[in-house]
This record gives sequence, C-alpha cells and structure tokens, in this order.
Amino acid sequence: MAIIKNGVNGTVSGKAGSVVFVLTKTGNYVRSLPRVKKREPTPEQLLSRTRFKIVRSHISMLNPIINIGYKAYSYPKRAYDVAMSYNLNEALIQKEDDFVVDWQKFMIAKGSPNPITSYTMDFDQENQVIRATWEYDVYLEKKFNTRSYDSFLILYNAEDNGGEYPLLMNDSKDSLISGKQNVKIPKHKKEVTYEVFIFFVESYGGGNTDSMHLGKIKV
Repeated sequence: MAIIKNGVNGTVSGKAGSVVFVLTKTGNYVRSLPRVKKREPTPEQLLSRTRFKIVRSHISMLNPIINIGYKAYSYPKRAYDVAMSYNLNEALIQKEDDFVVDWQKFMIAKGSPNPITSYTMDFDQENQVIRATWEYDVYLEKKFNTRSYDSFLILYNAEDNGGEYPLLMNDSKDSLISGKQNVKIPKHKKEVTYEVFIFFVESYGGGNTDSMHLGKIKV
C-alpha cells in the first residue's frame, strides 16, 4: 500500500498496483515491481515431490500408530518426522518416473529387533476374526526383556484411503510370549485388502520392537 505524507501534495512511498514509490536523498522515484518468474520444476524435483507425497499419504493415515511405534526411537524429534525420513529412504522402489511402496521394508514402528521367527495368519469368515500366531527367538526376547510386551496387530488399507475401515487393530492385547493375537473385523460392504503389521510395546514404559510386515489379507 502506498502512503502519502504531508497531504495530497506530499511525498509518496510504498507500493501501488504494479509499481513501487521510492524516496531517496535525491528525490522520489517510481519503479516497476520485479516480475516473479515461475520456473518449471525439473524432472528430479518432480520425482522428489512424488516420493514425498506417497510416503506422506501413508504416514498421515497411520499417524496414531506411528506416535506409539516411533515414540521412543524418535525422541526428542517428532515421531511423524522420523517415520517420514526412515520410510522415504528405505521403503520406496522407483519404477521409471514413479514409486511404489515396498511394504516388507515399510516400518510403522522402530525399536529393538522384532523377535518373531515364523508366523501364521488366518481369517475366520464366520466369526469375522483375523488370528495371527507366531514363534519367537528366545535369545532376543531375553536380551531385550520383551516377554511381557503387548502385541499390536495392525491392519492398514493402503489401496483405498477412503475405505470404510482404513485402519484396524486389536482391542485386547496378548503378550509376546503368548504367541497369538486376534483382531475383530467389522462387516465390509466390499472386499478389502489389508497390509498386516505386528510389533510389541512395553506395557509400562517407552520400549517397543520394530514392526514386521506379515503380508496382505483380503476380507
């Protein structure tokens, strides 16, 4: 906004429309505002934006879980930021001018090594329950004292962010050494594919294990 000093016959300073009034020792001047050149993004910049957009869309949907799974690992940084950085660097596969997520490497939790050595996963359609069972490495369980950690079994609908139930998890939590965990599945109007993850969290304290991707399941 231009300002007139000392009445209508006074000096003018500031911006008006596409020009700017400049007051100097030698007098008043009018200059055109510099044109802002909008440069087209380079192919590298477009790729970088694509990478960021893909990971951000998933981390945003998973944020309630990220805040649990990265809480201790990220301190004193934000869990969201650390999860973004990790998965940008580790969990993307480039295919020409696009990227796809490598769900085996995508981590919704970071901590001590996940001790699971083998597992099964089944969907009981009659009772609408997904049941995961596992065996674990006793050495890792003892080394990191995770035997009483609670299990978090996470189902994430990565293909349809507008789905009825984009994120599901177990209400009651079994321990690592129980070797089992169920998740109740609500009735769906259409078939949905979920990415399934599991990790373990200390009941009282800040410790947790890495997440492990158990695969996909259709419900």
